[in-house]
Amino acid sequence: MRPPLRFTTLAVHAGRRPTPEDPDLSPPIRRATTFLQHPAVHELTDAGDWSTPLVYSRYGSPNASNAEEVLAALEGAERGVLFASGMAAIHAMLLHAFPGGRGTVALARQIYGGTSSLLAKALASLGFEVIPFDVQDRAELGAALAAGAGLVHVEGLSNPTALLADIPRIAEQTHGQGALLSVDSTFATPVVQRPLELGADLVVHSATKALAGHSDVTAGVVLGSAARMEAVADYRKLTGAILDPAAAWLLRRSLSTLGLRVEAQCRAASALARSLAGRDEVSRVHYPGLPDDPGHSLAPNVLRDGLHGSMLAFELAGGDERTRPFVSRLRLAVDAPSLGGVETLVSIPHLMSHPGLSAEERRGVGFGAGCIRVACGIEDPEDLVADFSAAFDER
Repeated sequence: MRPPLRFTTLAVHAGRRPTPEDPDLSPPIRRATTFLQHPAVHELTDAGDWSTPLVYSRYGSPNASNAEEVLAALEGAERGVLFASGMAAIHAMLLHAFPGGRGTVALARQIYGGTSSLLAKALASLGFEVIPFDVQDRAELGAALAAGAGLVHVEGLSNPTALLADIPRIAEQTHGQGALLSVDSTFATPVVQRPLELGADLVVHSATKALAGHSDVTAGVVLGSAARMEAVADYRKLTGAILDPAAAWLLRRSLSTLGLRVEAQCRAASALARSLAGRDEVSRVHYPGLPDDPGHSLAPNVLRDGLHGSMLAFELAGGDERTRPFVSRLRLAVDAPSLGGVETLVSIPHLMSHPGLSAEERRGVGFGAGCIRVACGIEDPEDLVADFSAAFDER
């Protein structure tokens, strides 16, 4: 019996293999919006199965299905469901974590601002309630669960400071109270962390980021058990939030190099974090690969293959007023939102991903004044370090 395929091999070969009848090494983009119905399809649809056969492009497409199969294999999930954006994926996941379509969510404070806004602005009117908690505080999570939270939602590596969540501990605590655990694993990717293996019930990604990896696709995915994903897929069919075939094709193309890209990004992040930690102009560096980071001792238990992620943040000693001038002096890193592409991106969290937070609220999320988030690309680490060093020196 052959051993299971390793990650980089699985990324190349999962989902489809050429045959004499279907010989293309790269699958064709199949843009059809509707498909021939015949007795084999009738047998399935008459029994209520509208997702397995090809019926209509809002229900599913060959390209979307191919990408979903690969994503599920890489994440170790039974099934994945693709969406047209990461926020659409989070929205569907939140709605279908509860049998009645609404409930109380224990939401980590260390979370992407868009997720908080979605719950506060779009889902509150549907009856959702939110109890915030510190992802490192067992007692706060316990209080949220005791207050009736049916879903706990965290980020494995938080936005913007790459704070590590102790997923096995959180999963044990959550399941002990009969609740579900969902993890946004966008920062980590399955190269660095696989939350389902650590006890999570649901995983969500903004596939726009490292999964697609070239800053040219907007997509999202929810992954988990086949039973839970069936409900998510039914919801997608009704709302029409499926990913376009051409975008799904681009995503599948990019997944073949996911391991190579993310490992290169992690090497760049590690080198840059060490360099920044040695600068007098920097008051703090957030990166779990550094020995003094609060997540450093936890990392071997929750991260894979000695990797610490491609994301980091640092705080300038001069405060907020120095962030934009510093960013403007960078020549390789680009001032732009998003992350996970081949190019290094920088953003200022209090102006971009977490706008409008007070100083106290920022501290609750985990960052202070002068914070700059860095999403490392695949540039040579020495060139990247030199770019940031020059930005400090050219004041």
